[in-house]
Amino acid sequence: MKKLLLLSVVVGSLYCVFKIATLPPSTAPDLTAGPPLEATTPTPTQKLATQKKESILVPYWALGQYDISTIPYDTIYYFGLAVDEKGIVINDPGYMNLAYTNCPNDKICVLVLRMLNNDANKKILADPKLQTKIIDDSITIANKYYYSGVALDLELSELFNSEITTQITKFVQQYYTMLHKDYKTLSFITYGDSYFRKRPFDTKSIGESTDEVMIMAYDFHKSYGEPGPNFSFDEKSKYGYDFKQMITDFSGDVSREKITVIFGMYGYDWTLNKQGTPLKRAEAITLNQITNSKFQITNQYQNSNSKERRIEYIDQQKLKHVIWYENKESAEVKTQYLQENGIGSVSYWAWGYF
Repeated sequence: MKKLLLLSVVVGSLYCVFKIATLPPSTAPDLTAGPPLEATTPTPTQKLATQKKESILVPYWALGQYDISTIPYDTIYYFGLAVDEKGIVINDPGYMNLAYTNCPNDKICVLVLRMLNNDANKKILADPKLQTKIIDDSITIANKYYYSGVALDLELSELFNSEITTQITKFVQQYYTMLHKDYKTLSFITYGDSYFRKRPFDTKSIGESTDEVMIMAYDFHKSYGEPGPNFSFDEKSKYGYDFKQMITDFSGDVSREKITVIFGMYGYDWTLNKQGTPLKRAEAITLNQITNSKFQITNQYQNSNSKERRIEYIDQQKLKHVIWYENKESAEVKTQYLQENGIGSVSYWAWGYF
């Protein structure tokens, strides 16, 4: 009996050794390994590997000047349809030029709804039936011209107002629901200074009810104000806000995977008096116009903190001018910062400006 028991133990041991030896490499136990390692949080250097995705906004006035099929970006945002108190404006150039926006086969195309009139926007936000009509009509147009989604460019000059904020959030939620039923996406275009100037947007709620939040990282210094950078990279102590703080604010409320930062490839040209203050409202000037102009330049440099370009020149009337503008070098510095912080999607305003 003892011999039989001993034989069973030996056979059992040999069977276990045989099973371990014949396990596939991926499942065979490592008898020398210690306890499993805990998962680690990616370091900033690992986040630098975030892949950059680039897109472009194409304004309706650029159609006909450029061949849309030659655009070297994967996604095109057509800017786009206008609205008023009656709905989508069909005699607007943006609507009439839709026939020239055939989406190239290798691109993704998104239709931008331009809500730029402050008074009209307030009336639309107060009228749920009008909102539904605008949403329905924009989806019909998007289907007709093969757009994969809609980007809502809703601009308001109001400061924070709880009633308007609630109206905006409900409008966005309804738009998102109706677009998704039609298998289309919703992007929301918003101001880069939304937090700084306390604009009436619940960014967290909007981020939850959209597929993408597009941040306009330009126009921090207004044409009717003092000269300054389009959107300074790292000068919060000087201007009260900067690009870095903007990214901190938005990424605190919106998933980084949903964020796209739009760079304005243009600047403002201020005419100055002898005291160095503006004589009149600044004029917008594109990067192409700046590059191709022949200024009588007295000073120019790439600012080390804003990262943007600054030019001083004298005009034919002997008046001093100053131009601040975004260029490819400054946009690249900001893009690298975004990648270091887990944001890979950038866009440019606009096709034809650079």
